[in-house]
Formats: sequence, structure tokens, C-alpha cells
Amino acid sequence: MEKREVKLDKFQEEAIELAEKGYSVIVSAPTGAGKTLIAENIIRRCIHLHQKVIYTAPIKALSNQKFRDFSKTWPKTTGILTGDVSINPGAPLLIMTTEIFRNSILVDPTNLEECRWVIFDEIHYLDDIERGTVWEESIILLPKHIRMLALSATIPNIDEFVNWLKKIHPFPVKTVVEKKRPVPLHFFFQCNNEIFSSFKKLEESHYLRKRAKQKTFKEGLHFFKANKLSTLINYLKGKGALPCIYFAFSRRRCEDLASEVYSYDFLTKEEKKKIESIFLDLVEKFNISSDRSLTYLFPLIKKGIAYHHAGLLPTLKEIIERLFTTGLIKFIFTTETFALGINMPAKTVVFDNLIKFYGRYTRYLKTRDFYQMAGRAGRRGIDKEGYVFTRINPHQIDLTSLREIIYGRYEPIVSQLRSCYATILNLFLLMKEKLLSIYPLSFHFYQSQELEKKEAQNLLKRKLQLLKEVGYIIGNTLSWKGELASKVYSFELQIGELFESGFLESLDEKTLFMVISSLVYEPRKGERKPKLNKRVKRLKRELNLFIKEIHSQERRYRIYPLSKKFYFHLSEVSLAWYEGTDFYKLTRFSQVDEGELVRYFRMSIQVLREILSSKAIDASFKSKIKNCIRKVNRDVVDAEKQLRQEI
Repeated sequence: MEKREVKLDKFQEEAIELAEKGYSVIVSAPTGAGKTLIAENIIRRCIHLHQKVIYTAPIKALSNQKFRDFSKTWPKTTGILTGDVSINPGAPLLIMTTEIFRNSILVDPTNLEECRWVIFDEIHYLDDIERGTVWEESIILLPKHIRMLALSATIPNIDEFVNWLKKIHPFPVKTVVEKKRPVPLHFFFQCNNEIFSSFKKLEESHYLRKRAKQKTFKEGLHFFKANKLSTLINYLKGKGALPCIYFAFSRRRCEDLASEVYSYDFLTKEEKKKIESIFLDLVEKFNISSDRSLTYLFPLIKKGIAYHHAGLLPTLKEIIERLFTTGLIKFIFTTETFALGINMPAKTVVFDNLIKFYGRYTRYLKTRDFYQMAGRAGRRGIDKEGYVFTRINPHQIDLTSLREIIYGRYEPIVSQLRSCYATILNLFLLMKEKLLSIYPLSFHFYQSQELEKKEAQNLLKRKLQLLKEVGYIIGNTLSWKGELASKVYSFELQIGELFESGFLESLDEKTLFMVISSLVYEPRKGERKPKLNKRVKRLKRELNLFIKEIHSQERRYRIYPLSKKFYFHLSEVSLAWYEGTDFYKLTRFSQVDEGELVRYFRMSIQVLREILSSKAIDASFKSKIKNCIRKVNRDVVDAEKQLRQEI
């Protein structure tokens, strides 16, 4: 059933009108401004005209949410394709992760002949250091008959971005910028265990006063009292500022904070009965009553408190999200992924601190990321303003840095183009040596200085030369190992070399699963190395020889970062899972969180499916892979089963 008509804001009307006139449209607007309504209008129009439309999302959780949302409106015409899930893949409205969309362009662009629109949600992900290249490649390689709607939080260099698009995109491009928030934000600060209702009051009352008494700011640090969470909670309760999303940048910190507020009870007797009933019904529906996290969460939930992070089972995170939308969760402690696209607004947002790990380094929170999270404060149509509280530790941040985060300019999006081996192999199949002409079309080329352009072009050439030298490309086509490597994104050389040597096919099913899980696994900082039995140690030595040779070749061609190593932290649990061990028994002897374990098992299954899609493998090996997938893609690991339950 179609949703009822809603009154559109001016920027929404402008974007929709431009789309109807034949433009591709780039929309930059604050979090919570209503960008999705523009996408829904284009989807509705495409379905009415019997045209295909693709909606891409940056993470699988957001893809799943969009699939659930759109399925309510267009139940028979919505499908989803991620590495984990394939439901109704021929549907007119298809939800994809951006990686799957990029791959579909490279592998078989004829599948997109009926598609007329692609919607890129969170297009500013192009700036992501790990995955941004996927967005850029998708835009560069976009078939000429497809228009695009790109949705983003505020982009300060949007003119630069759009001017680049105009050079490479076949349709005329227009920009729609909305700077006004639908619900304005009011900033508060907790420092010295006091609450300040403006930056000016914070500045005058503490930072400057303490500095005036001391020769240096550091000398005055001992004057500051520690911030108490109870002080903040009592203030929020007194102000009627709940529900609250509290952002902390570590899983353990989220859990510790939730435990710290256990003495509070935010619910009435009637609310307790209601939330307990909803929670237990969902736990039964998703069959996760044995999950160890329930022991800690259930007592909290009965008081209106919860935590949410990647270490929880995906199904449990879904339950917590559903509870939050009821308004019965008054305080949720969560990592930043809760802010990404998922429609979970609250009256108040709290920042535990303003220091975050950015994949390869730790730094102060970017202004853009700060507002992505802060923008969750203020419910449209409910709140006149959203409250944003920042807890200040003067030992960690100075006044200048604080001001820069909150009142500084948003960081511009910068190209992170770094085409992987699989992309190069697929481009070679399509274009041969002309693939080198792709780089001058990139945003990286458009943004960079001459020296950077030259180095990027040379890196592409060096990768191509390596692929030729080690036998992935022979003449004008791909070898068998090249064909296989072209399917396996991120692990091309590891899988290619193991395949060519016969090592991969020689493995039995359970060892194959263990090897693939060791390839995808990335140990957390400070994680203990596992004790390995003799068989696994021998396997590790053999695999390390392959990696050593791969790294030697990459160093010779100055290709960095080097291909990923194998890590055997999951060797014991992956074998046990293959052999049918119950998931909850498995977690008792694993140092990896339940949610992480599910994620790595799903990643392993995705790699196995990519290998399975190759023409290079014979019937016997295909049968082995299919049997392996069948044994390990079960229970909580089966993402498609979970999503079907949620619809």
C-alpha cells in the first residue's frame, strides 16, 4: 500500500522537480532533514513508469532497513542483493550495498539495461579511507543510460564535486543544498561536573578562569572535578530531555555506562510490562533466548536502558532498535553506527568524548561526523529543539579544538581512489589496455596536484604489470587464476595463488572454511594470539609461505598496503561451527563477541560464494564449496533467514 502524501519542504520539492525534468540530482542536507522522501518520490515514479531503480546503501544494516521499509510500501516490487542476502533479485526496486552495485557494473553491465535510476545514499562515503574507492568507481563506470540521485550530509566542497560529475556524467547535473535543520540544535556541555547551557558559559566559567590562575593551562588541570554520569542524568530528567542517545566510541564503554546507570529506573509499572512483553516476544520470534548478552541486557531493558554495538548479535541489535522506536528505551548507549542512516531520532544526544579511532589513526572527531550523530537529536513534529550534550575532559581536549569541532567548517570530501586487483582484472576484460584511461575520469585526478596524479597513474600501471607478470593476465585475456581472482574482491592474490598451486582444492570442507575465515579475520588491537594445535600450526606455516611470496612481489612493484595476512584466531571456533556446534556453546570458548563472530562467518560465506561464481573451478570443487556453505550458513549466521523473519 502506498504511503499517504506528506507536505514537502522547499528543497525536497526542488530536487523532485529537477529529477522529473531529466537531471541527475545531488542533494546535500543535514541529518534528519528528510532526504529519503526525495528518493521515495523517484522510486514511486519509476515503478509507475515500469522502470527499474537501484538504491545503494553503505552498510548491510542500512540496506536491510531500507528493504524492510520499502517492502511495506511496495511489497511485490522490492528486492535486495547484498553479500549475505538475495531476495527477489529481479525486482524493479532493488536495494544493494554499493560494493555489489560496483561489482554488477564490472561483471555484467547488461543486467542493468532496464535500470533508469541509481540512488546513492550517504554519497559522502566517497571520502571513507577504507571503502571510498567503491563509490568513486561506481560513479565513473555508471552506464550511460542511468541517472543518479546522490544523497549526503553537508558537503562543503559540493561545487567541486558537482563540477567533476559534470565532466564525466552523461546527464546534466543539478545541486540542491539545504542548510537549515528541521529541528534546531541547542548545545550543552558538562565540565568540572557542572552543566553549561552554552559554549560561551563554558568558556567564561571554566576554561578561561582556570587558565587565569595558572601560568599554563596544563598546570590548572588538577582543579577540574571528574564529570559524574549521575549529574548529567539528573539534569536530563529534570529538563524532560529523554529519550537520549549516548554515543561512546568503544563497545566495552557502552556496556560499562549502561551498568553504571542501572540504579536508575526510567519506566512506570505499565511501561515495564509493555517493554518486557515486546522484548520477550521478539526474543522468541528470533530464537535467541540462549544468547549470553540477554543476561546483561534484560534487567536493563526493564528499566528503559539499553546498549547497542557491533559485538551484539544482528538479531539482538534489531530487537533493541525496535524497542527504541516504541519510545520505551529512554537511555541507549551506542557506538557511532547507530547514527548512520538508521531513522532513530531522540530528544537528546550525548557525546561521551570527542576522540575517535578512524581505521588507521586516532584523532578528534571530524565536524562532519559530529553532526551526523548530533543530528539525531530532535524529533521532527515533536521537539522544538534537539539537545546535544558534550562531556568535556580538559585532559583530552582544549578549548580551541572543541570550538573547531562544533563550530568549524565541515571537512571537504576527498577522493580515496585505490582500485583493487579485482577491479583492474574486470576492467581489463572490458577495455584491455584502455583501462588506464579510466584514471583521468576520477575525482582523484580532478582534485589532485600533478605529482599526485602521476603517482596514482603509475600505481595503476604497476598493479597491471604485476598481474601480468605473475600470470593473472595472459595476452589479451585472463588466465584461469585471473578469472577466479576477478570474482574475489579484497583477497584476489591470496585466493589466486592458493588456487593455482592446487592447495585450495586439496583442502577438505572444514579446513577450507577455516582457511577462508582466517583470511577475512582482522584481530582487534591487543587481542591475544590463540594457542594452535600441530595441524593448524603446519597449515599456518604453509599459508605464510604464500603470503611471503605475494608480499615480495608487491614490494618489488611498490604496491602498498600489502595483501592481507592470515590470522588464525577463529581456527577452533570455525571448525566447531562447521561440525554443527550450537552457536551459544561456541561463544563460551571464543574471545570474539557474538556479533563479530557472525560477521566473520558471513564474510567467509561471501568469499566462498565469490569463488563459487568463477568459471575457473571444476564440478568437484564446486560441490565441495556448496556443501561447506550449506553446513555453515545456518541459525544466527543465516542473514537471509533473519531478514525474512523481520519483514
